Amino acid sequence: MYEHVLITGGAGFVGSSLALRLRAAFPGARLTALDNLSRRGSELNLPRLAAAGVRFVHGDVRLPADLALDPPPGLLLDCAADPSVLAPASTIGGNLLGTYHCLEQAVRWRADVLFLSTSRVYPMALLNQLHFTESATRFSLAAEQPWPGASAEGIAEDFPLHGARSFYGMTKLAAEMLLEEYAAAHGLRYIVNRCSVIAGPWQMGKSDQGVAALWMIARQSEGETASAKAARYCRSTPRRGRPGPPGLPGAKVPFVLRSLMPFSCRLN
Repeated sequence: MYEHVLITGGAGFVGSSLALRLRAAFPGARLTALDNLSRRGSELNLPRLAAAGVRFVHGDVRLPADLALDPPPGLLLDCAADPSVLAPASTIGGNLLGTYHCLEQAVRWRADVLFLSTSRVYPMALLNQLHFTESATRFSLAAEQPWPGASAEGIAEDFPLHGARSFYGMTKLAAEMLLEEYAAAHGLRYIVNRCSVIAGPWQMGKSDQGVAALWMIARQSEGETASAKAARYCRSTPRRGRPGPPGLPGAKVPFVLRSLMPFSCRLN
């Protein structure tokens, strides 16, 4: 196991969950969670991180100086993400520029990288052309599909990537390409995990986080619309985000922890 692990987006849903899981699995490791607290509700995770002995750094991946940590980590677990589909400046700044800064530091530190990407890298038009069957409880993909990489088992990495996918998906796909280039140029070791529909306790879910969060909001609303419920939560929660650089506005997981934990150890 690595002596020091940096988790960007470490106060968010995914980052804090992974930090706590790593602490339980590796009690002696030094864990640092870096977050700008721009996501409403992320500040509620700070007491949980502190109780587990996870160091918190109030920083922003869009600001290189905030990533100057001592001692340097041996593993960078990049969970920082802006999932917005309508705010390109914020999304590009947080997801793409932030990843670039993280990779520059990873090269200086000689650190390995575990990058949390998203299933939204796949083009929406192609996904909408897939064949499915409807049962009593779900929609299921059919065995025969018009595109390679799609089957009854789900979507594989060889699914076509041409077409629009949202600003969020675009920045994550571009960040994956950045990782490939840094690996070729600097020998950077990395793993990409394309997470999908992550949900669980402490999510502070909003409607833009996928069908599971939207369904939970709707189920608990007791007649109030899901969008109104989410809007009311956002209005009532204090904002503690750190301002970003000029031109860049202020900037997920229990179900995938078992699959991510081997990845974080495999590089050693």
